[in-house]
Amino acid sequence: MFGRGAWAIFGLGKDSLETFRTILEDRTIMVTASQLAAAAITCYSKADTAGINPFSSPRLDEEHPLDAKLEPELAGYAGSEIEERAAVTLSDEILNCGGYGVTEAQFRIHPEMPWYGLWAVINEWKDVSDVASIREQGSYRLLERPYKFLPATDKKTVEDATCGMTAAIRKQIPVLLDFNEGRVYIENTSKKLIYTVTVILRRLGLDVIAVAWNYPRPNWPATILNKLYEHTQYQRDFQKRAEEAARFRPSEIEKLEDRELENIVANYFSLTQLGTDLWIGISGPAQVRLHSASQPIGVRAATSATTLLGMTDDSAIVSGALTLQEIASGTSKKGMEYTFRKDLLRIDLNDRMNLTEVGAAMMRGFDIPSFRKDILREIRYTKDVPSIEQFWANWLQEMSNAVRAVEMTFREVLELDGKEEAGILPMQTSTAEALLEAASAA
Repeated sequence: MFGRGAWAIFGLGKDSLETFRTILEDRTIMVTASQLAAAAITCYSKADTAGINPFSSPRLDEEHPLDAKLEPELAGYAGSEIEERAAVTLSDEILNCGGYGVTEAQFRIHPEMPWYGLWAVINEWKDVSDVASIREQGSYRLLERPYKFLPATDKKTVEDATCGMTAAIRKQIPVLLDFNEGRVYIENTSKKLIYTVTVILRRLGLDVIAVAWNYPRPNWPATILNKLYEHTQYQRDFQKRAEEAARFRPSEIEKLEDRELENIVANYFSLTQLGTDLWIGISGPAQVRLHSASQPIGVRAATSATTLLGMTDDSAIVSGALTLQEIASGTSKKGMEYTFRKDLLRIDLNDRMNLTEVGAAMMRGFDIPSFRKDILREIRYTKDVPSIEQFWANWLQEMSNAVRAVEMTFREVLELDGKEEAGILPMQTSTAEALLEAASAA
């Protein structure tokens, strides 16, 4: 988190806030949903599990471990059906253990806004050894030859004698809940893991809603990219830099005296000014199609994209990385005012903007470039370091602002009027309904 990554976005029912708050105060529910319980089940049942920790304590279960003699009791309770738990009373030692998050205060990241954060922890029981090397060792010792040179019957003998080492592999995923905007943010791209996290959230009383990026234009990601490219500025400068890149090594290309222009031609192959006075640059990784029926060609260097786009009359951009900029002003140490381009956000635009199988709108390659610099500048100025809650809250606020900026920018480029629904919208398909039912029943 706090840097370049990929986020899955869901809708969040605002009416589920009170239920969520009530559950956060319930020790029997929270200990069952915790990573403390999930780790115990994985250890004793050798099964994959998922649990949660508070945002400020990603490994709370390890900071305050449960007494080993109590782990079987917790694993049995958390692994049983809800009806069975009703007849069981957990010991006070487990309920009062500090190794799991409970109470709203441990998950709330802002004192006034209904913003919450947590870590979803995925535990997978895996073979952590290098099985190939173990087989090779066994083959050398038992049959005195490499494994690949063994007949099938001998390979079976070696495999039967090969014992790997299994252990719990742990993955931690930050999750942000914004009841004000009605959004859930999960930093991951795996369909399986994202689905697992949504199941956890629903068990905590949250109404997680399937959504998708939706714009009333065919193949809208490519349409946006090519509309931007049609109005790009600095076209001659991009072309000149591409010609230099074809003739010289990167170290041999003479940098421009104009530092702003040098930064533009070095990093982008398109830069377009919007009506809002914001600018959008397109850079790699990108894909360019030379003809309407040809396969797209992947490129990373901006100069390569410029070259390909100039090769045919019907060449087009299929995907690319977008950077939203503004012209900002500053004052030098000598008191001189100056302007500069400030990168506000970055996002990859392609045909993978939605994970329809799980009902998520995606922000891949997402970054807020100035986030770290702005906070460090504020720390130097105020001599005050923000709390962990403030770091999470600031990131959530900036991410929410970024999503709105992207939605409005795409509307502007596609020239949509105010009556047309567009942006991240609830999925209205039967597939989405089936996904929600499956998640609720899991």
